[in-house]
Amino acid sequence: MPPRASVLDPYKHLIDSILRADLDAPRKQRHTAKRVFDRLVDEHGMENVSYGRVRDYSRRRKPETWVEEGRGPPAVFIPQTRRP
Repeated sequence: MPPRASVLDPYKHLIDSILRADLDAPRKQRHTAKRVFDRLVDEHGMENVSYGRVRDYSRRRKPETWVEEGRGPPAVFIPQTRRP
């Protein structure tokens, strides 16, 4: 079965573009999840999506965006073995 569609799907590319624009902004000027939500409501008329969904998606996508743009370390696991 294909994954179930989300009410956030039409807005995901907008959130990703906001997060990509924040890569070059100083740390204090980056968008918080609340500000991303407010921009979507004000500029794009988003009505049927809750703040929690936007917060969870942007929390998951922010580190992924950094890695995709080559700005952050990829999440890797390096097993460490010790001699007994």
